[in-house]
Amino acid sequence: MRVVIAGGGTGGHLYPGIALAQTFQKAESNAKVLFVGTAQGMEAKLLPEKGFSFAAISAKGFVGKGIMGRLKSLLLVPVGLFQSISILRNFSPQLVIGIGGYAAGPVLLAAVLLKIKRVILEPNLVPGLANKLIAPWVDLAVIAFEETRAYLRTNRFLRAGVPVRPEIVEAGVGKGVSQYAPTDTKTLLILGGSQGAQSINRAMVAALPHLGQEKGSFQIIHQTGKRDWEEVKEAYERSGRSARVEPFIHDMAAVYAAADLVVSRAGAGTLSELGAVGKPSLLVPYPLATGHQEKNAAAFVSAGAAEMILDRDLDGRRLAERIVFLLSDPKRLSEMAGAARRQGHPHSAEEIVEACYQLVGAEGSGSRHVS
Repeated sequence: MRVVIAGGGTGGHLYPGIALAQTFQKAESNAKVLFVGTAQGMEAKLLPEKGFSFAAISAKGFVGKGIMGRLKSLLLVPVGLFQSISILRNFSPQLVIGIGGYAAGPVLLAAVLLKIKRVILEPNLVPGLANKLIAPWVDLAVIAFEETRAYLRTNRFLRAGVPVRPEIVEAGVGKGVSQYAPTDTKTLLILGGSQGAQSINRAMVAALPHLGQEKGSFQIIHQTGKRDWEEVKEAYERSGRSARVEPFIHDMAAVYAAADLVVSRAGAGTLSELGAVGKPSLLVPYPLATGHQEKNAAAFVSAGAAEMILDRDLDGRRLAERIVFLLSDPKRLSEMAGAARRQGHPHSAEEIVEACYQLVGAEGSGSRHVS
């Protein structure tokens, strides 16, 4: 099988694509995978480091941009389309998979023109603009939420969740070994996505004085993003509270294995990981993500897997109150963990890869094993 995986820009888009690529390579030793993204996205650096082939096209985001930003985005569409046609002709894939991000659109459109089979991953409950537009021309739409069917005009769906990296799945079934978990100490994990979350960072700093009496009862691991790392690290030091403060955490399996409670945004990639590892969470949806994170979070809250604080309601005192309340209630944490696990799809990558082989048919199947 020869597969192009298109998109990226953020870890929420990119890591599910990496999980799929690893699964294709595991299923078939001679599988060839090419990622297509932009030179500005994190994929340009991360994918070559992980040994994957990568090609860049010209593309810029459209949603949330001003008039000039949208105009630049539209002007780049034909450029990215012609680049994508050239890349697909040279690589000759049997399948193109769009994983989200603005680079996915031109590549999927090129696949339509070249009559190559097309699959999209829609991890959010409410789809993004690009997937809504391309959906009528794809052969399969992979979704994480049943409600998403109402938003996409396509004929074939697979509800398989979002692919999660194998090492994180292993952490969820107790196989992961964590360097972060001392005995008899609860662990609070603060995440803001691959770029950090400034409002969560600031609220956590403001919460520290209200956690004073709890200093010995739990440890904190805080991923800040590069922008806020020094400021947040200094705030912890001034508070006297010991914490591991890092701009970016590479070994997510280890921190998930250690965590008793996660404070996080509600991006679909993060929620898929929380479900796979069965971790209770306090979710603070990103307010400018066209509302889709709030709907993602609401689904987890409704299932009993999480609590939610809207970004506009977030402050240090309230955040501290919910952290202390949840970490002091083992029964509640256990119930939330079980509910989170029921939302997870730990075998998502295998299900999607198997569906891709079925879609391509005999032309794309060789000696393979998907398990």
